[in-house]
Amino acid sequence: MADEMVLRAQRFINTTYGNGATLGISKLEENGRTSWTVMYALTRALQYEMGIRSLSDAFGPTTMATIAEKYGKIDETTAPSANFCRVIQSALYCKGYDGGEIDGKYNDRVKGSVAELHKNMGVAGTYPGSALWPKTAKGLFNMDAYKTIGSGTDSIHSIQQWMNGKYILRKDYYVIPCDGHFSRDVQKSMLLAIQYELGMADGVANGVFGPGTKSGLKSHTLTTGSSGTWVQLFSAAMIFNRRPNVTFTSSYNARPTPSACSRASSG
Repeated sequence: MADEMVLRAQRFINTTYGNGATLGISKLEENGRTSWTVMYALTRALQYEMGIRSLSDAFGPTTMATIAEKYGKIDETTAPSANFCRVIQSALYCKGYDGGEIDGKYNDRVKGSVAELHKNMGVAGTYPGSALWPKTAKGLFNMDAYKTIGSGTDSIHSIQQWMNGKYILRKDYYVIPCDGHFSRDVQKSMLLAIQYELGMADGVANGVFGPGTKSGLKSHTLTTGSSGTWVQLFSAAMIFNRRPNVTFTSSYNARPTPSACSRASSG
């Protein structure tokens, strides 16, 4: 179904950037539907407005570093131009949030939507207020959902939010979707979380289950009465693997059983 504000966002890109020529892309189809094509165009527009001239579909290290170095965070005091703000407003609409009137103003409606976005991501405790930070800006300019969708479950949604809130300040951890689905990105982030808890430094933790991770897990066997982050990670892994009668918890009780935990940590 077409969305009028997404349609306006597509028209803004076409009108402002020479039907895509300025951004090195083709003219966007003005159909009112969000897609990766639209998000890539918005990413390129953001890069262009920040003065990056080697434009890319990827919201990568250069884009994030430019935000951090030029603005620190994006809000009504740091947005460098009206078109820059219109790009943010358009991206909000393409993610299902209120972006205001796409009028180039980081107004109360935009602020409220950014705060809601952060809450849905699970990072409102780390990033209070209504400013976009480099990592949450990256999360805005993609197709990830931050609300439970389709056959997703609220329990997985809660775990995704918890992981984002707990690890977002680690160098190589980025906002993961909070859509209630266990995906490859969520799996990698789960392994990063385990490696962080094992004490691996940034740059060493890589989200790959290798010998160091396996060895480290063997020294973290859980038993009835255990509590804390390791129990949360274990119960999360059980839920991700669709084990029955498991809740996301920080207290280890009769479900899951100690023998199951021992097998998981030694496998």
